[in-house]
Amino acid sequence: MADPDIEWQACATAPGAAADPAALDALDVSWLPATVPGTAASALAAAGAWDAGSERSFDAEDWWWRGTFTIPTDVAGDWRLGVAGLATLADVWVDGLHRLRSENMFVAHDVELGPLAAGRHTVIVRCEALEPVLARRHPRGRWRTRLVSQQHLRWQRTSLLGRIPSWGGAPAPVGPWRPVTVIAPARVHILERNLRAECDAAGAGGAVHASLRLSGAPSSVTLVVGDIRMPLVVTAVGDREVHASGTAHLPQVERWWPHTHGDQPRSRVVVSIDGEDHDLGSVGFRTVTARTDDGAFGLELNGVPIFCRGACWVPVDPIALAAAPAAQREALVQMRDAGMNMVRVGGTMVYEDDVFYETCDELGILVWQDAMFANMDPPDDEPFLSSVELEIAQLLRRLGARPSLAVFCGGSEIEQQASMLGLPEDKRAIPLLITTFPALRDRYAPGVPYVSSTPTGGGLPIHTDTGISHYFGVGAYQRPLDDARRAEVRFAAECLAFANVPEQDTVDDAFGAAAGPGHNPEWKRRVPRDNGTGWDFEDVRDHYVAALFGVEPRVVRYADPERYLDLGRAAVAELMTATFAEWRRPGSPCDGALVWWQRDLWDGAGWGLVDARGVPKSAWWALRRALAPVAVLVTDEGLNGLDVHVFNDRAEPLAAILRVELFGRGELLLERTETKVDVSGRAATTVRGDSLFDGFRDLAWAYRFGPSNHDVVAVTLLGTDGSVLGQAVHLPLGWGRPVEADLGLRATLERSGDTWGLTVGSRRFAQSVRVESPRHNASDSWFHLPPGNERTIVLDPHGPDQPAPKGTVRALNSALVVHFDGDAA
Repeated sequence: MADPDIEWQACATAPGAAADPAALDALDVSWLPATVPGTAASALAAAGAWDAGSERSFDAEDWWWRGTFTIPTDVAGDWRLGVAGLATLADVWVDGLHRLRSENMFVAHDVELGPLAAGRHTVIVRCEALEPVLARRHPRGRWRTRLVSQQHLRWQRTSLLGRIPSWGGAPAPVGPWRPVTVIAPARVHILERNLRAECDAAGAGGAVHASLRLSGAPSSVTLVVGDIRMPLVVTAVGDREVHASGTAHLPQVERWWPHTHGDQPRSRVVVSIDGEDHDLGSVGFRTVTARTDDGAFGLELNGVPIFCRGACWVPVDPIALAAAPAAQREALVQMRDAGMNMVRVGGTMVYEDDVFYETCDELGILVWQDAMFANMDPPDDEPFLSSVELEIAQLLRRLGARPSLAVFCGGSEIEQQASMLGLPEDKRAIPLLITTFPALRDRYAPGVPYVSSTPTGGGLPIHTDTGISHYFGVGAYQRPLDDARRAEVRFAAECLAFANVPEQDTVDDAFGAAAGPGHNPEWKRRVPRDNGTGWDFEDVRDHYVAALFGVEPRVVRYADPERYLDLGRAAVAELMTATFAEWRRPGSPCDGALVWWQRDLWDGAGWGLVDARGVPKSAWWALRRALAPVAVLVTDEGLNGLDVHVFNDRAEPLAAILRVELFGRGELLLERTETKVDVSGRAATTVRGDSLFDGFRDLAWAYRFGPSNHDVVAVTLLGTDGSVLGQAVHLPLGWGRPVEADLGLRATLERSGDTWGLTVGSRRFAQSVRVESPRHNASDSWFHLPPGNERTIVLDPHGPDQPAPKGTVRALNSALVVHFDGDAA
């Protein structure tokens, strides 16, 4: 029969007010409707009793969930309860009988219930208040961290999300955050599965290894991969379980690639148990190795070096931690569309569900997966370590066959905290990270590189020129742009954190127009900061606004708050572009960089490249151009002029035309030159810009023999058919340009079937052009438009009713705002 549905309710009590369901029944409690998977915060939010940012400690109360389900008829056999995750110290009763004690948020449980009669049954879950537990005496760690205020969190296997005071925007997760299911009797249950896919060391073949733990006593178990059927060896494990294992060899397999470099072929895997098929998911075939010679850290997929670029993941639903698959997919598609080929699931967050990893497999996004450890000293207590071993074994069994899994990491900023707080190297060793985790990796995911923690490598892990770094030189430490080169970053597992201003629609809706951020205390509360510092990341952003545009941000904010926000948006876009141009260029020692964060936790100027509503910010648009598989970027090489870098991550060779144009006074075309450029597949090349002209041209205005004749350098990469493959702009006189009354900025709407196109043009150079359309998604925004150029933007409607688009086109250096309205056309 089908597994029965469970109807849930939730309530809270004082800590220790009830020891079991019988004692709970004697209390006067108020039950709320609840959804599982979900949390205490999501139940209250759904009832309108709490919202993000409201003051409430979910760790200060006992939380209870009551679920009822009905079995329509008697069914022979043993029922099971699947508990995929409870946060954090939890007990489970079924029909009044205690069935489970769980002390690790990240461990799943399979509970045998035995026979259940027809009728209604009850599941009770209690999540114990964490604050009284944290207040008890515990052995101290070797160091303290400022990241969290409660140091005894190191003893709890729970997420730090919602427990880091300076982050805000997410509640502490409490409750059944992963599914709780009643599983009907079956002749055979798959209790444990472990799949691995590997490529032949030589040749084009591959193999799928399977290891299964099954209930019952099946007579035949066969592994099926495509047309290949391989009987598994079955051995008894006790009286009621068997172990089935074996390998299916495939003579020919296609390699899986990150989307920037190729396709994502996968093979479905099925196990046939006594003739009944059970889907085990899909596998992909690829090799991934870490290159660590000469202090480097870089990844090679299928023998090809990959410049890994992406962002650190934030749960799409930080309240319930149970995002709808469509919302999760949309967020990952945004990453893919921005040219990102790697996502980091960091140690301060949570492990994601199978839908997340399946979508990464499908979209070609590599996963850097942390164990959920960060900043603190893990205990060496035996029960704690046993629980962690089970947690990581379950994780790697889930992910071991995922082609997207590229790195398994022990956690974030553990070695860094130890070294920065003064521990000598021989006192910083953590057996969990250097022995236990590698052994589990070897057992369940042997083809995946392991990293003990980030940052790591070198004499001190904080150094950026060896191993893996967290690079915030350009960013929190307010270093000049050329620090990105001076630091000689090898691989930045976190980088480029700014208080990124969301688009104006979000600002208006959440804070009441552009003036709101200037005086609204809620805006400032939502600006990220490092705990214990006298500055926040808005101060960092303002520093770069002053450096790039030559203005005093405070004065601009007083006089013109909308321009203040636009300058902040534009500054971050330029910083992202320039830094990734530096790191991605041929000759750079950098093999990858992951921006800190992909998404905001709540409305405001957070670290996210997109806001909490999923709307891209200026930084996302800039990265979309800088990280594209086929792209052109420029770097200012001083007396060596401008270098033009052409990238081709695709497998096929690129034949293109490189055009360089020099404009004077923001409008006059002074010179234009073109040259053919050929780039091999999965390669890049650099062209010295001034070499394309006859005679000396001070493109970067480095020699300064008098005033520069040109103030705009436009570099365009064209396909042989004339299509624009990429464009970069350099302003030798700097980014601070005056606001002009009339640039000749224009926008024209055209409709072709159900598709609307917006053609944007300008007579003069238009800086940081942004397209705003509240009812549509624009295909491009926050771009520079060279004089006399046009760009056509596709406008996709938000909903299925296909409304006509309307909105505005603005440029940072234009006083004129251009309006467009399809209804008036």
